[in-house]
Amino acid sequence: MTRKSSGDIRSKLALLQLAKELGSISRACDIMGYSRDSYYRFKRQYEKAGEQGLKNLSRKKPAMKNRVSPEVESQVIDIALDYPNYGQARAAELLTARGCTISPSGVRAIWVRHNLETKKNRLLALQNALDQRKELDSDARRKAEALDELKQDQMGGECRYPGEVCVQDTFKLGEIGGLGMLYQHSFIDAYSQYAHAWISTSNDSAAASDFLLNRVAPWYRQHSLPITNLLTDKGAEFFGGKSVPYQEAIAELGCNHIHMRAYNGPVVNGLGARFHTLIWNELYEPLFKAQRYEELVPLQQKLDEWLARYNQQFAVAGRYTLGKTPSETLAVSRHLIPNT
Repeated sequence: MTRKSSGDIRSKLALLQLAKELGSISRACDIMGYSRDSYYRFKRQYEKAGEQGLKNLSRKKPAMKNRVSPEVESQVIDIALDYPNYGQARAAELLTARGCTISPSGVRAIWVRHNLETKKNRLLALQNALDQRKELDSDARRKAEALDELKQDQMGGECRYPGEVCVQDTFKLGEIGGLGMLYQHSFIDAYSQYAHAWISTSNDSAAASDFLLNRVAPWYRQHSLPITNLLTDKGAEFFGGKSVPYQEAIAELGCNHIHMRAYNGPVVNGLGARFHTLIWNELYEPLFKAQRYEELVPLQQKLDEWLARYNQQFAVAGRYTLGKTPSETLAVSRHLIPNT
């Protein structure tokens, strides 16, 4: 919660409290500079959802992944893969000649969204796209042969298959209703961006370990997916003297634990932070504004429903997903996993 949002809530609470102490809504509104209509609206919001109900919903429009039509977005991605040496101006000229009118800045905006803004990234995306195709036609084989000539260090620091790099993080939700301080434990596959999440009243190592062992690992085993490298930050639940339960969980799974700041990772590049921003804007902010929660179970149900939509229906931008859903990306790349 921003400092401005916190101040807005305090002033609204102060209005409600002052009206109660003075026994006069009109006098309290005059002193605090609010209208009576505002007072009654704040009162209804507070009675329905507690302090979270007094938080102003952001008026900033969410940045939609597809600012242009999906058809145009698809053509811009195809150009990036067909002609990775072309810059944005030349790509825009070619698209316009094909009847798809778009500016160079429009091309770049889409490329940035899918991490295709540099020649190297476009070549890497082409390699990933070819790897996801089990059978290559003659044109695809020609491209694959050309890519084989790239130096190995140009291809370093990349995910090669689902489960090779996964990210676990703890997201502080704040004081929620009658539940107190809540946290979301999140686990995201860096290749497909398939996500798992669980709400808890604790952010300690035991809770992080329980989430990993009892909620994430069984799903990965059921779907024959590995957890090869697990990336976390250096929070106390993951790193240091208080992280013993989590370290024991890592040892039980036999995966490699990389503890660093997620936003500094060469592959994930803020994957956890972007996921948490998305889920807060699309799920939690309107949910907490509309209703006060006194039990965890219905809140977790709402989270599970949102995750199902995200994993099955969200068109995710990225060099590996390229506008596919997380589930679709898993399906087309499963053959890349070693020994599968």
